[in-house]
Amino acid sequence: MLFVHGTGVREPGYSESLERVREGLRPVRPDVTVTPCYWGGTAGSALRSGGLSVPGYGTGREAADLGAPGAPGSGDDDDVELWGLLYLDPLLELRLAAAGSGERVERAPGAVPPGGALSAAAQALGGDDRLRELLDAAGIRAEFAAAVAAVLTSPEGRDLLRSPAAEAGPDILARAFVAEAVRRRAGLSGSGTAFDGTARDAAVARITGLLAEALPAGSGPGTHRGPVVRGVKRLAGRLALGLASAQAVKRRSALTDAAHPAAGDVLLYLARGGAIRELVARAVRAAEPPVVLLAHSLGGIASLDLLVERELPEVELLVTVGSQAPFLYELGALPSLEHGRPLPARVPRWINVYDPRDLLGYIGSGVFPGRVEDVAVDGRQPFPLAHSAYWGNPELYRLLAAELP
Repeated sequence: MLFVHGTGVREPGYSESLERVREGLRPVRPDVTVTPCYWGGTAGSALRSGGLSVPGYGTGREAADLGAPGAPGSGDDDDVELWGLLYLDPLLELRLAAAGSGERVERAPGAVPPGGALSAAAQALGGDDRLRELLDAAGIRAEFAAAVAAVLTSPEGRDLLRSPAAEAGPDILARAFVAEAVRRRAGLSGSGTAFDGTARDAAVARITGLLAEALPAGSGPGTHRGPVVRGVKRLAGRLALGLASAQAVKRRSALTDAAHPAAGDVLLYLARGGAIRELVARAVRAAEPPVVLLAHSLGGIASLDLLVERELPEVELLVTVGSQAPFLYELGALPSLEHGRPLPARVPRWINVYDPRDLLGYIGSGVFPGRVEDVAVDGRQPFPLAHSAYWGNPELYRLLAAELP
C-alpha cells in the first residue's frame, strides 16, 4: 500500500500520519506493507522567492495560531458544532458559564467549595490508567497535563471555580482540558494531524466522571449545558466575522505561512501537476505488486489522474479518502478527463471514502456510475479537522481490512 498524502502536508505531519495508518492496519491486516509516497517536500508548493509577492511579508511576523478552527453544524450536530468553537477557544464554555452563574453561594463553615474539590481532582487526573489509555487513543496524552494546568490557572478557569457554576463544572472543564490539548497538539504537528473523535468523547466522559466524584452529593455536570451551548451559538457569527477583521491584515505574514502550502499545492497541481504524478508513478514501479494506492485529498486527484493517463497493471485497487476528484470532474476541471468522458477501462477498482462532515470530501458514484464505490465514515470531528480525522478512525481500517487484496 502506497500512502499518498494530500494538499499542504509537510513533515513531520506526513510521517505522523503514515505511522497512524500503519498502526491502524497492523491489528487487522498485518500482511500489508504500508510504504511512503511523500511528494510535498520535492514536488509541493513553496514561496520560491521568499515571500516577495506578499505585502509586508516577514516584517512584524507573529506566530500563527494553529489551533484547529471548526465550522458550526446543524440539527443534531450540536456537539460537533461546539467542538469546532472550542478548538478555536478552549476557554469559551468556562467564560460563558461563569458569566451567567449569578451570585456566589454561601456554604457551611469548613465545607470544601466545589471549585476547590474540582481543582484538586483535575490535578490528579494523570494518575488514572484508563484515562491515559483514552488520551493515547485520542492522540493527546503528551499535551494533556500542560493543558489542564493552563485551563486551571487561566482567569476563566479561576472565575469558574469560584462561581456557583463550579457545581456543574465537570463536563465543562473536561471539554476545556481536551480542547486545549488538541489545540496544542495541532500547533506542534501542523497539517495532517488526525484525531479520533470517538476516543476524544470517551476521554471527556472519563474526565467528567472522575471530576464529578469529587463533588458533594447533589452536585454534578449538565445543569448549565443548555444555556452555555446557546451562548456559544450566539457567538459563532461574531467569531466568523472576527477572522476577516483588521487583525487578519496585521497578521498577514503568519496567515500566509499557515495557508500557502495547502492553497499553493492545489494551484500548483492544477497548473503543473506532472511532477506529483510522476513521483507517484515511480513509487508504484518500485513497489512489490499487488499495489494499493491509499490517497488523501489532492493525493487522490493525482492518483486518479495518473491511472487515467497511464497503464499501471501493478495497481489493483485505488482508495481515495476525502477526495475532490469527483467534484473537479463535474466542474470540468479534472486535468486528465474532460467532463462527459467515461473512465478508461485501465482504471482499477476504486473505493471512495468520505465523511459527511468533511467539506472537502465528495462522492463519485453519480458522476462515474458503476466505476466507483462511495463509503461514508464518521470521524465525529468538525471541519476542518474532519478532513484529516480519517487516519484516527478505526472504521476506516475495518473497511480496508475487508477490501484490500
